[in-house]
Amino acid sequence: MSMANGTVGRTASVAALANPHQLAVTTAAVNRAVRRDLDRFLDVLADPVTSVRRAALADHVGYVLDQLETVHRFQDDSLWPAALAHRPHLADLADRAARAHAEISEPIAALRHAALTWKRAPITRPAGRTAVRDLAFALEPVAGQDAETVPLACAMLPHDAAAEIEQALPRPVGPTKVARQLFWLLDDLPPAQAEQLLFTTPSWMMWVLRNGFSGAYNRAAYLMWIGGGNGPAV
Repeated sequence: MSMANGTVGRTASVAALANPHQLAVTTAAVNRAVRRDLDRFLDVLADPVTSVRRAALADHVGYVLDQLETVHRFQDDSLWPAALAHRPHLADLADRAARAHAEISEPIAALRHAALTWKRAPITRPAGRTAVRDLAFALEPVAGQDAETVPLACAMLPHDAAAEIEQALPRPVGPTKVARQLFWLLDDLPPAQAEQLLFTTPSWMMWVLRNGFSGAYNRAAYLMWIGGGNGPAV
């Protein structure tokens, strides 16, 4: 597992310059990070964990689901209305995306509830693992659809509309939250995708985040995915 080790830098490659829109890159990175962590949750929840580790994992479930819902909401409320304003023939794709995001809301809510329950009652771990598996199964076709339709919708936007969408992208505020999201997305991300994700991040900012704020993500990731915490595992 590669955490925030700072090995990825900002370079202007052909792949990054060819990126149609930062939203497409971010959406792909979020979908990948969510699916990666769902797989990790499945592995960890197969065995008892300490109370400290359980609390960290349950809280991280909420964070992961928040990230997923944010990108879905932005697509439905901002990207597709902008795309349809200029390309009304994309209405079927917009409707398909909205339906997919609505349908996945149920397994998202179920996992959120299961994580909160497990945090209070460790005996519910098997139910939590089932909720993780259900969401992982439901997310696969949605992520695949996003991979096809989001770049297309972005490419259909005229330059000024694309710039407005990029400016409106939801972003964390403050270095601690910025670092958490960034290093969460970069965790085990292939170099080419990491390069695209970092293309708009200045080198000086990456240096500050890596040297001043990456430790919190590294420690949390180690606790969750490797292990730790005092007390018995239950």
